[in-house]
Formats: sequence, C-alpha cells, structure tokens
Amino acid sequence: MFLSRLEIQKFRNLQPAIFECSPHRNYIFGDNAQGKTNLVEAIYLLCLAKSFRTREDIDLVPFSEDTYFIEGGFTSDEHITHHVGIMFDAKQGKRIHLDGKKLNQFSKLVGLFPIIVLSVNDYEITSGPPAQRRRFFNVLLSQSSSRYLDDLKQYEKVLKQRNTILADIAAGRAQGNNMLDVWSDQLVQTGVRLMAARSAIVEELNHYLADYYSTITNEKWSFRVVYRPNVEFKQNDVAARFESALQRTAFKEKKQGKTLVGPHRDEFIFFISDNDLRKFGSRGEHKSALVSLKAAEAQVLYKRTENHPILLLDDLYAELDNDRSLKVLNLFDPAGQIFVTGTSLDYAGMMSSIEHIDDQSTFMVDNGKITRV
Repeated sequence: MFLSRLEIQKFRNLQPAIFECSPHRNYIFGDNAQGKTNLVEAIYLLCLAKSFRTREDIDLVPFSEDTYFIEGGFTSDEHITHHVGIMFDAKQGKRIHLDGKKLNQFSKLVGLFPIIVLSVNDYEITSGPPAQRRRFFNVLLSQSSSRYLDDLKQYEKVLKQRNTILADIAAGRAQGNNMLDVWSDQLVQTGVRLMAARSAIVEELNHYLADYYSTITNEKWSFRVVYRPNVEFKQNDVAARFESALQRTAFKEKKQGKTLVGPHRDEFIFFISDNDLRKFGSRGEHKSALVSLKAAEAQVLYKRTENHPILLLDDLYAELDNDRSLKVLNLFDPAGQIFVTGTSLDYAGMMSSIEHIDDQSTFMVDNGKITRV
C-alpha cells in the first residue's frame, strides 16, 4: 500500500499544497517547528481517522480558522486505487469520504490502509504507563483484524455499562446484581477473545525483535516483549480464570465502583536480556528498541494484511548517527513506502547517502510551505 497523492488545506501550520509521493522513499527535511511532523500527522490521519498527537480535531485547525481538509490517493499492492477525504468543521464535526461515499463509522477506515508511525511520542510505549502499551497493541491488532476491532469496541462498551452499575451500587443508588451478572458474562466473552489475540500477536512480534535489535546496535543482547495479562491464564481456561477473578474482586468492585480485572488492565513488558527496559534502559536503548518494534510491526502487518504498511519515521536521525540510521532504513522492506523526517542539518549530512537512490522524493518544509527539492 502506498500514498500516491496528498492534498492539504488549512491543516495546522501547513500552507495549501498538492503533491505526488514516491511509492518507496520520501524524505522530509526542515528546521524544527516548521511543520514536518504536521505533514506526517496528516498522512496518519488519512489512514486511521485520528491523529497520533491529539484526541481533539480542533487542535488540527490553524489559528483563526475553524476547518481543515486533507485528501489522499492510495494504491494497494494489487494496484487498486482508493481516495480518502477528511473534512473537519468546528460546528459540524468531522466527515470522512472513502471513494466518494460518506463513512458513517470512522472505524471502517481502520485496516484499509495499514500505517505505522515512529515519533517522539512513542517513547511512552517503552517508558510510559501501561495504557500506552495497550494502545500500541490495540492499534496494531485493529489494523490487522476487523474482528479484534469489533471485539475491542464491544468490550469498551460493556466495560462502560458495567462501571456505571458498579458506581450506582457504590453510591447506594441501586443493587443491580442481576444486571451486573449480564454485563459480567459479556465482559468475559469479549475479554477472552482480546486476550487470546494479544497473546498471539506478542508471539509473532518476538520472531523478529531480537534480530532487528542486534542489527541496529551490533550487540547480541536479546530483546523481547512479554505479555502480562491482568487475568493469568492457560490456553484452555481463559474464561474460567476470568470468571473466578471477577468473583474474587466482587466486593471490592462494588465498594470502589469500577471493574478491577480484565484486559483493560493488561501489561506488556519489554526486556533487553533480562532487564526491564522501562526501569533500566538508556535513552539510546529505548530508541533502538522502538525502531526494532516498528520494524517487527511492519512484518506482522504485511503478513496479516498482504499489504505493505506505510511507514512514518518522524525525526529518525535524532540520537542515531548516519550509519545506524541507514541500518534502520534497511530493516524495512524496500517494496514498502517510507516517509522520513529530519532537520536541515540531517539533510546536509545525508545528501551523499540518499541522492543516488532511485524512485525517491525529497521535500523541504519551511514555515509550513512544502517544496519538492
């Protein structure tokens, strides 16, 4: 899958632009705070209907404006073309059109155009709270399985309803035991499928992580991710373990007014050798681990969807020298499309390395203006 054409109107600080993209490598250079990340953010938004930097669409609107518009043309590995247009209006909200038809459910866009982003925000995956790691795995699994996305949405709906009943019980507004049992059964049914999918995806990622990490660092330390479900289980007893955990915590849940067990409290731990990366990793080790994770994610998405995901490598060269940066790019399948951002200094240092590459595009961003070099 690759983005062939991009149009931007009134998106953050970017000036109106229409340009063609290389199906392989696209380099975006410019000084800090000129709009490079805004550009890759627009591409991400076209693929997943949401930003990787903010939950609020109004944040994407330029100062003194109340709308934005972006449109993209995509070509699949089977040479099938699609067009996505997203318009936001502060009064009417967001509207998305796919091949000229309005999408009433934005989630229907997820998985059609697989995409991966590596940005400064992703340090939260390896160093931040568990919710950031769950979010990473939810996005990966949702792009590779519509069933998982449906289960995740259903689980979140059930969790919300169950928490409402528990809050009423805690406040003395209701007994609610019969309704609680109904929602508990649904929580178990959907939660079991989420946990099974998460366990499987971790196993797939671990096929690649150690080799990729060694390639980047020239070190033979192992790198892996371990799934720590909130409800410990074996393959054949997931539902029974989940039900037992709910029974054990029933009194506490009714007292605290919220659901205390389930995949919404799962954890994923990254290890370099036997050391917990979050607790003991250096900044450089986190960067190398994140790049390895994204490369493994690309392999898993391709195998599951049979489409090469679009890769957004924002500020790739930060904390990596030129040699290591080239190793990183070589990790990714050359048949896929990559957007790489860097500073003007990175451009000066990388010119000799990238100018001989065929089928590439290089852009400069200056105060929101995008210019092909």
